[in-house]
Amino acid sequence: MRWVSRLTTAVVVVAVVGALVLLMRSRIPDAEKGQSFITYAKFRDGSKLAVGSPVVIAGVRIGDIVKISIEGPFARVDMVLQDDVQIPSNSFVTRRADSLFGDSYAEIIPTGGPDGAAPTQLLRSGEPLLHVIEGASTDSALRAMDTALPRINNTLETLQEIMLDGRKLINGAVIERLGISDSWLAAGHIESPLRNAAGALETVDKLTVRGADALHALTPEVLSTLGRFDTAAAEARTRIVDVRARVVTGLRESREGMNAVDEPLRQATEVMAAINHGEGDDFKGTLGRLINDPELGEQLEDASAAGREAVSSFYRFKSWLGMRLELNVFSRIPRFYATAEIRARTDKFYLIEFERGGLGGYPKDTISDSTGTSAFSRSHVIKDSLRFTMQFGKQIGPLAIRAGIKDSSFGTGMDVLMMTGRLKLSADVFGGFDRTPRLKLAAAFAVFRSIYVIAGIDDALNDPGYLRINKGINQDVPDQLTEVRYGRDYFVGATLHFDDADLATLLRVYGALLAGALAF
Repeated sequence: MRWVSRLTTAVVVVAVVGALVLLMRSRIPDAEKGQSFITYAKFRDGSKLAVGSPVVIAGVRIGDIVKISIEGPFARVDMVLQDDVQIPSNSFVTRRADSLFGDSYAEIIPTGGPDGAAPTQLLRSGEPLLHVIEGASTDSALRAMDTALPRINNTLETLQEIMLDGRKLINGAVIERLGISDSWLAAGHIESPLRNAAGALETVDKLTVRGADALHALTPEVLSTLGRFDTAAAEARTRIVDVRARVVTGLRESREGMNAVDEPLRQATEVMAAINHGEGDDFKGTLGRLINDPELGEQLEDASAAGREAVSSFYRFKSWLGMRLELNVFSRIPRFYATAEIRARTDKFYLIEFERGGLGGYPKDTISDSTGTSAFSRSHVIKDSLRFTMQFGKQIGPLAIRAGIKDSSFGTGMDVLMMTGRLKLSADVFGGFDRTPRLKLAAAFAVFRSIYVIAGIDDALNDPGYLRINKGINQDVPDQLTEVRYGRDYFVGATLHFDDADLATLLRVYGALLAGALAF
């Protein structure tokens, strides 16, 4: 019967353990008790949120995330909160992270009523949180860094090339120029002007001493002259007193005349009051109808508004005409421009330019084979033609953005006006000899009302080079047509810029001169 005693012992042990478990369970508060408030929110990015993540308000946990699903383009996050929590209906919800690589949690940001009062409407169970604040995720930040790093690398490579070119320039031309300057200084070109200046200063010193001696000799005459000045000043003071007395008398007489005008003014006030209030016979005149007739007043107002709109429409149209001369430093090729800028509105404009220069039109590149051989001949043909620019632009504050045709090729540009329009910085990107676009940087400074000086870099992104020109057999051509420089070059120039007011003045002046010449 030993097994009966063992079975009895096991039953007693199980009963005791079960009673202890029930007792401990009764002492532990129900975790699900009070969590019957249900709500949800829709996030565009639901990464790092997981089922079971906490929901907090001001750092205090008030519920959990129970479900995450996809609803259209959004991630729907369902939450179960404590039933005694009070959340305003216009509250915000956002996603927070405890660490950079840890899971996130949802935080609710309640909004109060005006002046800190209680909210007018609370969120009910089952209603969503509509105001969602999206936070930046680590993945999006890493993707942005991955996209930006190649651009930074390209920029650093370009900067390295510029530094290498600058180093070559300094080691070559700059050192050579410094050596020439040192030789020029060593030849005594500075000492001689300094000696001449010292001699001139000694001469001035001697002249100063002589002048002081001459003034000392003229002291009696100077005192006599000062005495005459004193007498003239006394007479002037006497005359000022007489003039003051006359002015006071004239003002007194003017006051008496103004007092005599008070009565006519009072009568005119009564007449105007009668016209304004519609009383008396004066009300029936033309002035009374203008003041008191509503229909006539509305017609006059409509006519004035139409006139104002017509005048404002003319005011929006502005135009500028100009001429520009540019000279390249290394190639020594001048370029002439005729420019026109038309503004139909205050923020939109059209730019038209015609260019005439040594390069003419864009070269035509052809390749032909030679008879009986495997070699090919490559030729560039440059025609003497005009280049034109036609671009549309928009003004955004001091910044103007342009796009369209630039020097007979597609291009874009940007202008920045500084110092109330006296300084203009420009950048243009358009086609050139090489595959790399042609970048032209320029700065124009106003030295006079309509005159600007220009300096800048042309084709800044391409290395300079020379294109040989085949002058043919037994043909004599000028030396300037034996080769064409292309690539990076520097230029200087000047611009004449006339607006509508300047053109009107020029037309009036030169038109009058032309009419007088024809009449003569």
